[in-house]
Amino acid sequence: MLSANKIIICGGTHGNELTGVYLAKKHGWFLANPAAAEKCRRYIDCDLNRCFAMSNLNSKTEGLENIRAKVINAMLGQKGTEDAPDFILDLHNTTANMGITLILSHMDSDILNICTHIAKEFTDVHIYLQEEERTESPYIGTVAKTDVCIEAGPQAHGTLDAELFFKVERVAFRFLELIEAWKNGSLPKTSGKIETFSEIRNVDYPRDSGGNIAAMVHPALQGKDFCELSAGMPVFLGFDGKEILWEGETCYPTFINEAAYYEKKIAMSLAKRDYLTV
Repeated sequence: MLSANKIIICGGTHGNELTGVYLAKKHGWFLANPAAAEKCRRYIDCDLNRCFAMSNLNSKTEGLENIRAKVINAMLGQKGTEDAPDFILDLHNTTANMGITLILSHMDSDILNICTHIAKEFTDVHIYLQEEERTESPYIGTVAKTDVCIEAGPQAHGTLDAELFFKVERVAFRFLELIEAWKNGSLPKTSGKIETFSEIRNVDYPRDSGGNIAAMVHPALQGKDFCELSAGMPVFLGFDGKEILWEGETCYPTFINEAAYYEKKIAMSLAKRDYLTV
C-alpha cells in the first residue's frame, strides 16, 4: 500500500532526456545524474538506471554511475529499509511513440488507482506493468517502497519538446495532488475497467553471423507503439528490401526503435493487453 511521507520526483536519470533534467532544475526536484546532464549524455560510464540492484549497491563496483547509485541510495534512505522513500516518480523521455506511459514496477492498488485517474484525465496516457522483484531490480525507482516511471515521447534525446515538457509537468503535479488526496482520504475510487499493458519480453533486431544488425523496424510498424501485432504482419525490413513477417504471438509492441536501446540489443518490448477492474 502507498505511504506518502517521503516523496521524490526525479529527473535526469539519463542525462540527455531533457524533460526530466529541466523540470528538476525548474522545480528543485532531484537531479539523478548531474554529470551526464552537464554533458547532455545518457551516462558517463554506464547506465545509471541499471545500477540499483541490491547486489550492485552492496558491491565495490567502480565507475561514475555505480558510485553515484550508492550515493543516491544513501541520500534517499537505503533501499529495502524503513528509511527508504515512500514513493519515487522518475521522469524519462523516449524516442518511441509512447505518449505518456506510466510504468509500474509492481502492482499496488493505491498507485493503480492514482494512475487510472491520470489516464482518464489526460490524453494519450498508457499504464504499463513491468513487474520486478524489487531487491534485484536495477531501476532507481525501486530504491523507494513504491514508484512510477514516466516515459514521454516521441522526443529526440538531447532535445526539448515544449508540448511534452508542459504535459509531463502537469502530470507530475497531478500525481502530487492525487497522493495528497489519498493521504486525506478524499481520493475517490475509480470504477469500471482500465486498459493496461504488461511486459512479456524484449525482441532484438535481426542480425547476421557477425552480430551486425541485418534489418530495420518496418515502416508499417514504426510509431505504432501499443498497437496490435499479430502473425503475418510486417515487423522488420532488411537492407535488401525484403520484408520479415511476425511469426510470434499476438502482442502489443512498445519502445519500438528506441534509440537508446540499440546498445542493449532491443528493437522493441512486447506486451499483452488487459482490462483490469478498478
